[in-house]
Amino acid sequence: MAVLYCPHCGAPCQVPDEHLNKPVRCYQCKQVFPAVPPAPPPAPEEVPLPDFDEPPAPEPLPPCRLEIGCATSPGRVRERNEDSCLVQHLRWINDNIGHEAALLVVADGMGGYQAGDRASRLVIQIAADQLGPLLAASLSRTAAEGDEPDWTAAIDSAIREANRIVYQQAVNDPDCKGMGATAAIMLVRDREALIGHVGDCRVYHHRGGQVSQVTQDQTLVARMVELRQITPEQALMHPARNEVTQAVGKRAEIEPGHYRLELAPGDWLVIACDGLHAHVDTEALQEVLNEEGRQDAPGSRSQQVAQTLVDLADQLRGSDNCTVIAVLCY
Repeated sequence: MAVLYCPHCGAPCQVPDEHLNKPVRCYQCKQVFPAVPPAPPPAPEEVPLPDFDEPPAPEPLPPCRLEIGCATSPGRVRERNEDSCLVQHLRWINDNIGHEAALLVVADGMGGYQAGDRASRLVIQIAADQLGPLLAASLSRTAAEGDEPDWTAAIDSAIREANRIVYQQAVNDPDCKGMGATAAIMLVRDREALIGHVGDCRVYHHRGGQVSQVTQDQTLVARMVELRQITPEQALMHPARNEVTQAVGKRAEIEPGHYRLELAPGDWLVIACDGLHAHVDTEALQEVLNEEGRQDAPGSRSQQVAQTLVDLADQLRGSDNCTVIAVLCY
């Protein structure tokens, strides 16, 4: 049954389905009209569903640029400088993006009839031999390709190989008996720093006006402080404060420490042997970095920081060799 409206008087008329599309008579005005059913309403337009795909990934942060300086001094007491340091700095541009990578090493030689300089030289040579090619290979790799080397394992391998060679020479050569070296090795690439560490060379990180010590000293007094047997203040004057628990070449096996930092423009990194922190405390180091950080344009700031810190250690008695590498990220 369909309800049709009479075109003459507008009265609703019930029309059986079998009379549709035939002439019918309006029950009210008695006029005849064709019982043509109205056309169905048009189908609603399809509205596309909203796109619930994942939002696009944010653009990666641009790599940090690096400015690197280094300085060293035998100090005011010792005649020989048994420290060694290495700076390998690469800079390249690809796809209109600048990249930088650096291999940085400070090695502090010790013992063995003045053979400490030989031990520290072996450390930087082996670091250059093993890690230098990986640094150069950065030019042909990108993080998106997923074929990055295991930098932490590479640093660990270089330190252990240096330990093996220095230890063998110390055992086999009477002139080298007892020689060894403490060391800090750092690989910096884009916005990341990876560190391998043995002994009491230190790495500091400066950000937002504050300095933090990244590495933990592998020394007897550091362990005593950790066990709360002495206070940090007592450790500064403890007679065994220079006694390291690990050094490259002192034992057949060592366990290097490993650290990782994420970097940002404005950060400073300082790598130094114990000749610095023997006289320049964290507060004084922070003051030097804050002063240099007030300058606007990079140029020679990192070299100035490294030289200033070495000079300051000498002015404050200079009881040991002092070597510093300073890195400005910008």
